[in-house]
Amino acid sequence: MLLVPLESGGERLGALAVEADPGGTARGTAAPRPGSPGHGGGGLDLVADCCALALRAHSARGPLADAVEAARAGVFAWDLTADDVYWDERTCTVFGVDPGSFDGSGETFFRRLHPDDVPAVQNAIAEVTASAAGAVRADGAAGAYRIGYRVVHGDGSVHHLTELGRVVPDERGRPVRALGLVYESGDGAPEAAAPRAGGARDAFLHTLTRALSRAVTVADVTRVMTDLARPALGAENLVLGVVEGGRLQIVGGSRVAPGLPRLRAAAHEVMTEAAVRERPLFVEDLSGPWGAAAAGSLPPRAWAVLSLGPVDRAPGACLISFARPRRFSAEERTFYTAVAVILAQSLERARLFDTQLQRATDLQQAMLPAGLPALDALSARARYLPGTQGMQIGGDWYDALALGDGTAALVIGDVQGHDAHASAVMGQLRVALRACAEPGLAPGAVLGQVNRVLCDLDTDRFATCTYLVLSPADGVLRGARAGHPHPLRVGPGPVEELRLDGGLPLGVDPGAVYPTTEEVLGGRDVLLLFTDGLVERRDADIDTCVHGMAEDLRRWRAGASGRGEDLDALVDFLAVREAPDRIDDVALLAVRRGGSAPGRGTEPPPGRTPAGA
Repeated sequence: MLLVPLESGGERLGALAVEADPGGTARGTAAPRPGSPGHGGGGLDLVADCCALALRAHSARGPLADAVEAARAGVFAWDLTADDVYWDERTCTVFGVDPGSFDGSGETFFRRLHPDDVPAVQNAIAEVTASAAGAVRADGAAGAYRIGYRVVHGDGSVHHLTELGRVVPDERGRPVRALGLVYESGDGAPEAAAPRAGGARDAFLHTLTRALSRAVTVADVTRVMTDLARPALGAENLVLGVVEGGRLQIVGGSRVAPGLPRLRAAAHEVMTEAAVRERPLFVEDLSGPWGAAAAGSLPPRAWAVLSLGPVDRAPGACLISFARPRRFSAEERTFYTAVAVILAQSLERARLFDTQLQRATDLQQAMLPAGLPALDALSARARYLPGTQGMQIGGDWYDALALGDGTAALVIGDVQGHDAHASAVMGQLRVALRACAEPGLAPGAVLGQVNRVLCDLDTDRFATCTYLVLSPADGVLRGARAGHPHPLRVGPGPVEELRLDGGLPLGVDPGAVYPTTEEVLGGRDVLLLFTDGLVERRDADIDTCVHGMAEDLRRWRAGASGRGEDLDALVDFLAVREAPDRIDDVALLAVRRGGSAPGRGTEPPPGRTPAGA
């Protein structure tokens, strides 16, 4: 027996009990609840959401509930990630569909629409999906919509419907489902005057262009096409590919499987032809000449295969798959050709950005250490985390080196900017620090030398940095700061800042002085060095953010069940703490006294293999 809570609008309304098949599991149980990590939009969750919505409507009191009942409104839910649709009996009735034969696909909805209203509905879906994406609001207003359209029943009768609903995004801001009510409104309703074909298609293209203009990477372009365009077009699937080295490479696709296995060969073939010939291909019935052998006993389908880009560049193609055969009118073919032009320009720009990003990332990986060296009587773990926005690279770095007198030098720094130039300056500073580090030399003196090096370089960038020297034997810690956040001491008791005297950031004033401060690191203390990206938030000042992280660390250590001194666990905790909200890249270095503990060692830059601890 599987029990699923029924919740709507933050209110717990009941539970849904599902009996598993004998010896098996309940269908759809693999998908966690919406908002939980890894939510995949399972069918059981979709049914649970609809039951909760219906329960809330039936349990409500007042004229609104009576009005909904009088209007014979039906409940619906549409899983945008898997194109699964749920209609209750009333919804099936208003669409003229037998509840017992409803197949639960979005294609059925679009087939019932009046042909003249399809473009207007497509644009409405695109607009509300675009508005809901990334726009999670506490008042629940994001993604709310009201739309009217006509449907044609099996007997040819035309019915005017009104749909009230909301598109719900997941925790990452991606639209995952639409929920709401639908009822028959009559031909005198205001919604009956919805815009028709020509203007609606232009409006859809405008909505798509606006969304793609904000897409930076190929992954962003794919998300716009799969999260916005695919549901709006009523498509079962969407795949993007480019031809490189004479072969089609799939660069993105919808979260629905890219295609049934027996259709993949035919899909690659037709996408390659469309890309190379620079013309769209419209396959109105896949059971015909195209892919008949590949399709076998599969249900027939329709494909719109769009050519993306001329052959003097890397050509590409976009395959839009529909669950049933369909006729593409001349107007629709012109419309899809316009979509291809917009998509091709966005994809070309995104691929150029991805290429530049990869080069910058390679540069940054070359500048950061592949791993930390073995440090006598010390354990250390490091982590670099790219930012979640922009170029996802920057000038943050960490380093550690054993000095000749048995002490260890520990470094954390952040160069201004988030580009390849910042990475290059970071590499130069790392080399300069290693060259200046000497046993017995005061940390403030080391920073003074590196500051003069940066001032002499042909760059307008500055950098913040903390340089410390730790003696494993007695825990004596000597350090200096150049405009960088204070390190944290994570001990059995309070988590507190190590207040180090500081000076100006490096590269500002060649005559800047950096005082050296002395502290002691206890045997059970962990020294935590970090860049501001780990704590920085848009809605709070840096001191408040640091204090918030310190309190989180205190609670984590108190409940860590003996793992409070485990550096791997501590670094993992900090790495996932509010990761989706991180706007900057992060460098993190955790050190404690005692022999090198077993563990994963450092967490290297993306693409690197850990190399010691």
